[in-house]
Amino acid sequence: MENNKDDIRKGKRVLVAKRAVARILERALFFLFFACLFIQFYIIQTPPAHAFEKIDKSESVYDRVMRTGTIRCAYILGLAPEMMKDPNTGVLSGISYDIAEELGRRLHLDIEWTEEVTFPTMATGLQTGRYDAVCISLYRDTRRAPITDFTIPLFYNAQGTYVRADDNRFDGNLSAMNDPAVTIVTIDGEMSQYIAEEDLPRAQTLSLPQTTDLAFMMENVALHKADVAFVNTGIAAGYMKANPGKIKEVNAENPIRLFSHGFMFGKGQYDFARMLDLALEEMRDQGFIRKTMEKYDPEGRAYMLVAKPYTLPEKE
Repeated sequence: MENNKDDIRKGKRVLVAKRAVARILERALFFLFFACLFIQFYIIQTPPAHAFEKIDKSESVYDRVMRTGTIRCAYILGLAPEMMKDPNTGVLSGISYDIAEELGRRLHLDIEWTEEVTFPTMATGLQTGRYDAVCISLYRDTRRAPITDFTIPLFYNAQGTYVRADDNRFDGNLSAMNDPAVTIVTIDGEMSQYIAEEDLPRAQTLSLPQTTDLAFMMENVALHKADVAFVNTGIAAGYMKANPGKIKEVNAENPIRLFSHGFMFGKGQYDFARMLDLALEEMRDQGFIRKTMEKYDPEGRAYMLVAKPYTLPEKE
């Protein structure tokens, strides 16, 4: 009998304990539920920290350059004599390299050659801040205007039309290229692609990857893989000098495109642009750009200098 009473008492104690545990768990779940609601509300309603940093701690390209003392330059290879790289030493050289380095010297800023890029991807790095400018003399054309800007013109240059040396089908008649029997070699995202699409839509195209050296377009013509190549005349001059008798330029007196060249940077960078333009204008007026062109184009056939913005008074 006594044992039964002890068992009842023990049962009651166990029941009380279970009820206490249940109440604790109930309160814990209640608290957890409202904690989750609060956290969810906070995450949805509160912007991430980097959103405030973007607004409050933004830094213009000009401010960053002046703070660090460095202009970070992207560059494109395969554009001799505008930009070249020694395969053994990795040293850069060329028209654009010399101009950029002199630009930095005059502004008392270091030029950091940050990244090699391609035509289709070069604007992306400006937008994401990986570099401050593309320091290669690029065509200042309207396709790039909505998302990028350019310095003042450094010089002018034509996009020439090149065929095999023994091919006379297009002499004085470029419209004859607009034929399905004709193949035009192009590079993805490069001016040759746009010329073929806009001027000669009926012709076939041989499309090369965006990283292709421009000289390979002319090589494809010489090897009968294509009939026509539209190439920067400065680059074509170097190929023709190294490979005499392989290709020729047609309609040289009326090039299919003519462009001014400049360095490229992101939109809305007024102070940075004014600083670059002033230094480049000084370099142009004082003859540095002319001497650089003579160094890499001694015959003066591939590039055209910007006309002087002034006239000397006539002597009486």
